[in-house]
Formats: sequence, structure tokens, C-alpha cells
Amino acid sequence: MRGAEFIAGKGFRVTYREDIFSRSGYLAGTDERRAEELNCYLRDPEVRAILLARGGYGCSRILKTLDTTAFCRKPKLVAGYSDATALLLYLQQRCGAVVFNGPFVTDGQRELSRLLRLLQGPQRPLVISGLRPLSAGRVRAPLTGGNLSLLTHSIGTPFEIEARGRILFVEEVNEAPYRIDRMVRQLALAGVFRGIRGLLIGGFSGCGGGKKAEGILLEAVEGRKIPVAAGFPAGHGRVNRSFPLGVTATLDTAARSLAFAPFFPVPTPRAKAGKSRRGRTH
Repeated sequence: MRGAEFIAGKGFRVTYREDIFSRSGYLAGTDERRAEELNCYLRDPEVRAILLARGGYGCSRILKTLDTTAFCRKPKLVAGYSDATALLLYLQQRCGAVVFNGPFVTDGQRELSRLLRLLQGPQRPLVISGLRPLSAGRVRAPLTGGNLSLLTHSIGTPFEIEARGRILFVEEVNEAPYRIDRMVRQLALAGVFRGIRGLLIGGFSGCGGGKKAEGILLEAVEGRKIPVAAGFPAGHGRVNRSFPLGVTATLDTAARSLAFAPFFPVPTPRAKAGKSRRGRTH
């Protein structure tokens, strides 16, 4: 795996199980195999970070069998996106953990390098600039969210997104505008937008034009005096910036930025490669 070799070349000790390449239909092995693999890493005191290798579908199938007691006792740095949204939300909400949106091990080396630097602790405060204001305002609140499909699929389950009092981040890929509308409507009917403090719109590549998605999301929060910004460089597009979820951040549309409160120090991570919506899954 070239991604694992790249990480090792940065001075990290990398390991992954040989059965990571297993197949069971459209999954990377059975639910039992994948849950056992992830639980092994959650319980291992030597593991400092778990990096998801690929996306696709499957994380939500194994959440109820994960050893969150071990994770809550000794949290790891866990990073991924897309299908990994289900896992990141669960660890964030169940254990109050800081988790990370970031590239998969199989993604490009530029974004992977950024993730590795972030996991070692930022040298200066993390600020992501260049946002495009859609509704003016400034708010300081914890950040949550992820892939729109996964957020929607969480509704009505024990792993439902908790967005009240938080800045909500959303991104999506390859969904027609009417499907975006359907998912946003479901979130709205479930009350997800009712209590949010701000809305951050990431990439919506392959969705019939990002402006259509932005209009749908703006309609969902119409009448609410909250800051809304688009152009956040995260998701399935060419750029997928790494950043923490579960951390307090300041969304300032006048400054066109999202600035994160300190979320380190943490031990320097040793990476474990795992699998998580863009191919076979963890």
C-alpha cells in the first residue's frame, strides 16, 4: 500500500492487518472481521492514531459492536471522511472525543502530509480562510458534521447527529440536486437545523453545481439569524483540508474564516491503517 509506505517514510511506525484486503460482497470483509480489526486498534495501548484507508460504505454496520469503553478510557486520534462520518460522529458524541476530518490513506500525498502535520500538533493556531459569506455573523461554538448522506442516515438511530448549539459542517459528492433537497428536508423535519449556531458548507462536487446545494441549505435555515459560509475546502473535491471535529471554533463571515481553539497537546501519534465511501470500506 503506497499510502502506508508514504506515512512510514515520514517516520511513523505503520501497521495494518493482512485481511484488510478481504472482500465480502461490496464490503472489505464481513462485519465481524471489520469490527474485530477496529476493536483491536481501539484496545491497543500502543496505538496513537487510526487512519482510515478508504471509503465506500459500511461503518454504520459495525458501530454497535465497537469497544467504546476502551476508546473513552484511552482515546486515539481517528481521521477520515465520507463514510467515516458515521464513525467520527459516534466517537465524538459517545466519548466526547476530538476526531479529524481528513484524507484517506489512499488519497493524494499532499493532503495526507497536511493531516500528518496536524496530528502531531499544529505549530500555530489553525485558521482556515477564504470562505464565502452567505449570511453574515460571527459565532463561537463546537464544530460537528460531515457527509450529508451519512448525517441524514443517522436520523432515527442511536447514532443520530447532535447539532444543537454547534456549528454544522456538511459536504457531499455525486448527488443530484433533488436528492440533496430530499436529504436536507429530512434533516430539517427532524429538527437538526433548529438549534445550530452556524452553517459551514464544504464541497458539493458532482452535485449539479455547488450553488444549487447552497441555495437548498440556505432555504433550510431561512429566518434564522446564524452565520452561513460556503467555500470551505473540505470534502470529496480536489482539496480536502484536515481539521478537528468536536473542537470549539469561531466562524466569522466578516473575516471569511474559521478559527479553531487549541486542541492539543496530545502524544505524537503512531499511525494504524484501517478501512472506512469511495470503494471498499472499514
